[in-house]
Amino acid sequence: MTPATIHRPIRRVASLAMLLLLAIPAAAQDGAENAAAESTESAESWKISRSNNLVVRSGPTSNDYIVTKIKKGDPVLVSKIQDDKWAAVRLTGPTFADLQLLLELDDRIRVEGDIATVIKGKVSLMAPNESSRPSGEADAHVDPDRSSKPLVRLIPEGPNGAGDRLKITGRFQDGGREWLLVSPPARAEAWVYATFLEAAKPEDIPVGARSAPKAAPTKTTTPPAVTTEPKPDAAIATAVITIEPTPAETTTQKANKAVGTEASEPEPAATDDAQKKADDAETDTPVDPLADVTIDEAEAAWEVVKKSPHDDAELEALQLVFVSIAARENAPATEKRLAELRIRQIELRREVQRRLTTLHKLEGRNEVDRDRIENAKVAIIARADYTMVGRLNSSRVYDGKRLPLLYRLQDPVGGRTLGYVKPTKDVDLTPGLGRMVGIVGTKSYDAGYRLMIVTPRRFDIFIAENNAE
Repeated sequence: MTPATIHRPIRRVASLAMLLLLAIPAAAQDGAENAAAESTESAESWKISRSNNLVVRSGPTSNDYIVTKIKKGDPVLVSKIQDDKWAAVRLTGPTFADLQLLLELDDRIRVEGDIATVIKGKVSLMAPNESSRPSGEADAHVDPDRSSKPLVRLIPEGPNGAGDRLKITGRFQDGGREWLLVSPPARAEAWVYATFLEAAKPEDIPVGARSAPKAAPTKTTTPPAVTTEPKPDAAIATAVITIEPTPAETTTQKANKAVGTEASEPEPAATDDAQKKADDAETDTPVDPLADVTIDEAEAAWEVVKKSPHDDAELEALQLVFVSIAARENAPATEKRLAELRIRQIELRREVQRRLTTLHKLEGRNEVDRDRIENAKVAIIARADYTMVGRLNSSRVYDGKRLPLLYRLQDPVGGRTLGYVKPTKDVDLTPGLGRMVGIVGTKSYDAGYRLMIVTPRRFDIFIAENNAE
């Protein structure tokens, strides 16, 4: 066998080995990319509550009001996590089967039996404010005015009939308006603390939401290709063995070797104890950040706020404190009644403040429109038989010193001089200075002074001084 004959199979085997070495990291990279893609696509996930009294709020802040509460082990479908703190949960599944959202009934809604459909306009479903329900009256309806947080915008009925169709579970009237209680659509969301949720096991997921198990892919065995290459001798076989890649160690195995230990599974008993302690710690942690505020502290703040100038932001913040106290299950009945009384008082004060603000805006608008009103009066007055109508003022030029004494008659809107009034011994014009007057007399143009001058026989005052401002 010639040297060239020996080197050809060695070069071929080396080339195959190099291709194999290049293919391993490429395959690993493809696997990592596929895993990342799967992680990104599966945004929604089922979780269960770790707290026996987990508060569900209308928004992702502790200031948003309470919609309902869920128990430990209740499954929820999480759609997203915000700020690593708040979890948006879909109002679907058995956990929210009894939840009722508010829909105002007006001409935008069509009711057919127990189904409500939006036929026009922009309509939103409102989250019920559980704290506004009268204490001890589970069947009483919530206050619609305090249940003003929209949870989902409804899709109106289209030409093809598509749109939201909501099941009506009840109805009531409040303040002259009619409200429907409807089951929430699956896309409606509320918010809970994410730290009080944990991943759901397959048996925890509602039956209708469980995915069917995927069938294991069938492996097909391909027989190795038969080659007609010449059989290498012992020297060639040794070369092939030395270049064959060895299985790569995992990162975990390398780390274990570095510290000189192998990874071991924790003992089940220790894991259960640690989990129990973690659950107890989470359950004991107050979900409501305002849970530590006492009724005495809230009352002291109320005494300060009600004596200070109206500030809607301060009133709203204090109202939320009393809402938190009224929602506590372990609070005495007297504290709850006092908190509910303060909630109503603050709401009334806020309503008064809103109406005062509206009045101030109207007063400002009236200031702007005052000249228009006065002009309208002047127009009405001008219909009478007056020689000239305007606001009577003294003249800085015709002051009776170097030039004769004349009074200036001005347009009340722009201040333009309409003419001059010549005083006479029979008519005293001084009571009309600064006021709207109507002059009856003789009007003539003085070519010497180039002025329009009125010689009055009498004059009338239209707007008294105390009404001019």
